[in-house]
Amino acid sequence: MKVAIIGAGVSGLSCAHELEKSGIRAVIYERNSFIGEQMPHVASFLAITHRPIKNQLKYLHQRFDIDIKPLNTINTLIHHSPNKTSTIKGNLGYFVERGKGPNDLKNQIFATLKNTEIRLNESVHFNALENQFDYIMIGAGDPAMTDELGCFEEWFQGYERGAIVLGDFDVNTQIMWINKDYCKHGYAFLAPFNNKRAFMTVVASSANKKEVEHYWEEFLSAENIQYDIVEEFKLQHLAGNVYPHQTENKYFIGNAGGAIDSFLGFGQVNSIVMGVMAARAIVQGVDYETLIADIVKRNKQFYEFRKAFNSIDNKDYDKIIASIGLPGIKQVLYKLPTNIIKYGSKILRKIEK
Repeated sequence: MKVAIIGAGVSGLSCAHELEKSGIRAVIYERNSFIGEQMPHVASFLAITHRPIKNQLKYLHQRFDIDIKPLNTINTLIHHSPNKTSTIKGNLGYFVERGKGPNDLKNQIFATLKNTEIRLNESVHFNALENQFDYIMIGAGDPAMTDELGCFEEWFQGYERGAIVLGDFDVNTQIMWINKDYCKHGYAFLAPFNNKRAFMTVVASSANKKEVEHYWEEFLSAENIQYDIVEEFKLQHLAGNVYPHQTENKYFIGNAGGAIDSFLGFGQVNSIVMGVMAARAIVQGVDYETLIADIVKRNKQFYEFRKAFNSIDNKDYDKIIASIGLPGIKQVLYKLPTNIIKYGSKILRKIEK
């Protein structure tokens, strides 16, 4: 069996990892000259996003034999709206390093590969591979090829403006802000690399490259951010629904397969699972759509949550953040296995009324 993987992202590398277990040597085509990310940053694995899965890293180890070493645990979440602040403590998830170093999420998975061919600096289209391979896994990191095949429906478009900042940080604390004045329907957050260096970003929905610069400056001013900035970047985000996830011998994985949710923009666990499931689909001869049905269902719930979130204003944000601080709400949100995203859109619409 000859398998090509377009993109050495989280999904492509996880797919190769799973194929190696069946003795299949895939060829990965990666357009960059390296494995990893252009800009160093910190990603979050929040337990709330994949209920009823409580510990995502333990789940990946037990179900897929993929071991991810976190940067730190998340023990505190601080939520800010324009006029309210709430803090939650507990076993809330993990920080994971992203960048070009050995601890980067992609490089951790890459380090486990033993018999996969990696071709760096090779940007390829699936048309060029169809006569050479039995299967093509499209995990290029964006939905361009999926869209070309008529399988992509855009659900979220926006820009991220981020920076690496210096200061004094708690390595187990993530800070999040919601404020329509500088995020539109998005959010801002800070996640530390260590006690002196952190990643800070604003994700503004329906914003262009020029507008997000304005929102960034508004954020720094409104929140009186005084950290020293040492690196800066801008990045466009696209997320949406993909169907079908397979056409002929082509399988869509990762962001090309709709792995990234349209609310928080999280997609790392989904990408890993989709890569593994695509490999299992071709090795075991089972239906790929069935294997990833839970991911598709969850992301549709995130989309409904996104639409409801877009309809509320800053006064509603204050209500939400104030309610998060209530003891019973804390328990439901972060300590019980309740799927908050499933019911979240209904709750937000009641808040709006």
